[in-house]
Amino acid sequence: MTLKKLAVASAIALCMTIPSGTAWADSISIANPSFEINPGTLSSGCGTGCTYRMGPIDGWTSGTGAGIWQPGSLFTAAIPDGSSYLAFANATNSISQTLTGDSVLANSIYTLSVFVGDRIATPTGTPSGNYTLSLDTIMGGVVTSTLCSVTDNASKIAPGTFQLESCSYTSLSSVPSGDLFLKLTANSGQLDVGNVSLTVQSATTSVPEPSSILLLSIGMVFLLSTLMVSKKQELQLTA
Repeated sequence: MTLKKLAVASAIALCMTIPSGTAWADSISIANPSFEINPGTLSSGCGTGCTYRMGPIDGWTSGTGAGIWQPGSLFTAAIPDGSSYLAFANATNSISQTLTGDSVLANSIYTLSVFVGDRIATPTGTPSGNYTLSLDTIMGGVVTSTLCSVTDNASKIAPGTFQLESCSYTSLSSVPSGDLFLKLTANSGQLDVGNVSLTVQSATTSVPEPSSILLLSIGMVFLLSTLMVSKKQELQLTA
């Protein structure tokens, strides 16, 4: 009977171990993350099927050298998230957004993800160039901390396609002050972006290592085998 109880207890422990290791993750709300809201009137003149508008981007703060466009034939791959629009910034402009009311939580992992595109080169267009994507904190209009950033050159991406770029930050018990702040900057050439996202998950939730689960499973098999042998011996003695 004791062995049977041990086997049952081991099975219960295994069932409880696996779900307890599932980490939670939440998406933090970003205004107009795919640049589809209020694109305004777009002008032609940038290529086949290509239209654009220099100026403000709904939900974002942008420089005078930034705006919205439909790239037409300048991208052969589908625009991320099924959108018809991209945001662009020409050097040295940026596209930024303050996530008012969203500050850094303690012991959490933040991941900023942005689809960056490499436009097909044309004789008159601005080629894709070097860029920096950053997740910061800001207070009173002043950046208080850069949590994570990624700098690269979009020309490394296959022409006419997009690549997901991301950076992550893990907070400790003491966190930077201020609201979360997104900044996408064209350091040179043109930066084309779509489908911006930011997620947060607990840094303290531990996922059980496969070796731990394997050892527990082996232990269960051993206990169940011992139980079966013991039961067989009892039957032989009573026969």
